[in-house]
This record gives sequence, structure tokens and C-alpha cells, in this order.
Amino acid sequence: MPTTDHFDVVEAGSLDRPALARLCPKWFRNHRCDFGWCAVAEGEIFAAVMLDFAATGVVSLDLHGCDDTFSEAIGTALLDRAITAARTAGATALDAEVTSMAAVHHEAMLRTAGFETHESFDRYEVVRETIQAELETVRRRIRGRIKSRFDVRIEQVEAAHLDAISAAWAAWIGGSVNHRIFGMRSRFHRREGDPEASLQLVAIHENTVVGFCSTRIIDGTVLEVDGEAVHPGFRLDPLQGDLTWAMYERAERAGIETIRFEAGSRQPNTINMVRRNGIRSIGRMLHLRRAL
Repeated sequence: MPTTDHFDVVEAGSLDRPALARLCPKWFRNHRCDFGWCAVAEGEIFAAVMLDFAATGVVSLDLHGCDDTFSEAIGTALLDRAITAARTAGATALDAEVTSMAAVHHEAMLRTAGFETHESFDRYEVVRETIQAELETVRRRIRGRIKSRFDVRIEQVEAAHLDAISAAWAAWIGGSVNHRIFGMRSRFHRREGDPEASLQLVAIHENTVVGFCSTRIIDGTVLEVDGEAVHPGFRLDPLQGDLTWAMYERAERAGIETIRFEAGSRQPNTINMVRRNGIRSIGRMLHLRRAL
């Protein structure tokens, strides 16, 4: 790392992409880099900031390479370029998302630059039997009193469902449609008999995807829920509980002992369920935003 007065900030070019990808691998996999600036010393890139401009006016940002000693000088110089570019382009806000190097490693620096918490996400783990029993109690209480208004079937995801689920994921949860399609295709093309394949579920109503559940098995007995959602028009219907129940039943048959999931501060129903069952967070992530 150079001294704070021996570096230059230059605009990134196409040949700099491998270096940028090494600095911010998760962000770079999920975003395109519309603009980037590099801190360079002795011909080497040692820090960078990158921007991905969305049609919504919110710009995704990532920044990495500045350790605590040099972050004030180098980080400030890089952030100033990013903020100026976003404002000049008419953006409404800059986002440092939960998996970005910026949010994970440089929270203090971002807050000094005017970023605030936009949303927080907690990671939880709970014994499958415990959370399954809670849902069973709820289902028993409403059985015969609240009936579904729709004829919905829940089945295992097949290749034909992937594009519709990807679009639904982007619309109901958020994220890049293209990225979701890529991830789902790699996840769902499984060998015959793979237990993880049976845990990918889709809800169909009149040949339309109205719900889905995407999971992955970790260490054999832990099931991580990557995404689970139903169409907004079905959220007061028992469908949500039916979809989750189908996932728990299949998880039980697959030998799953622990369910791992994330819940954001803007998901009050999940947060209430967590509190009601005394489930403790095992880690918190922050989505930071600076309004422009």
C-alpha cells in the first residue's frame, strides 16, 4: 500500500475489469460496471469504486481496497468521483448493498460520506421441527375457517418454470432478472434423485406462476432458504402457508434438521414470526443508501 500522497485516481477502462473483479467479486458477478475509478500507485490498481446505473435512478456502488489506515484519503477521493458522477447523471440515490465490499468492510467510511441504513437483514437459524410445529399450529387453527379462493397446485420446479420464476423474483423481491435466470438454471438442472431438486417449489394458478420457494442444502442437514414469495394478490390467501408447509415436509424427508433464512426490516410478518418464536439472529447485514 502506498503512502496517502503517492497515488492517482484514474477512470477505469475495459482492460481494468479483471482487477476490478478481484477487488469486488460478488458485486461484479451481479452487476455491470458502467463507470469505475481506480486508485493507482506504481502502475498497480490497489483500490477502486464501481457504479451500476439502474433505470430506477438508484445507482449500485461498490468500493474496496482501502484499509483503515488509508481509507480516509483514498476512500474519500474515490467516493467523491462516484457521487459527482451519479449526481451529474441525475441519479436519485447511491446504494451499497448487503453483499458489497463497501457495506461489509467500509461502513464507517460510507456513513461519514452521508450514507444511512436503508434496510437491515438478519440471518436466522432454527430447528426445523420447531418452526414446522409453529406453522402446523397456525394451519390447524384456520383449517375449515379460511379456505383458498384459488385452485393452485404446488409442484417441483422444472426447466419450463425458470424464466417465469426469475421474473417473479425480480418483481416481488428485487434483483436482476438476468442474474436470477442464470442462477436458477445452474441450480435446478439436477441429477435424477438429487434431494435438493425436490426442495425447489413453484405454485401454479391457471398456468401462471403465483409463488415459488428456492432453497439449497448446506452440510447435509441445513437448508438455506434463498428466496420464497407469492404474488401480491395471493398474500392474504392460505397459499403462503401451503407453500412453506410443502417445503418443510420435503425437508423432513430429506433429513433436514435446521432451517436457515434471512429477513429484512421491511418484512414485518417474518420479523413477527421470529420474535414470537424467540429465534435469535446469528448475523446482521446492512443495505446503506445515500440520497442525492
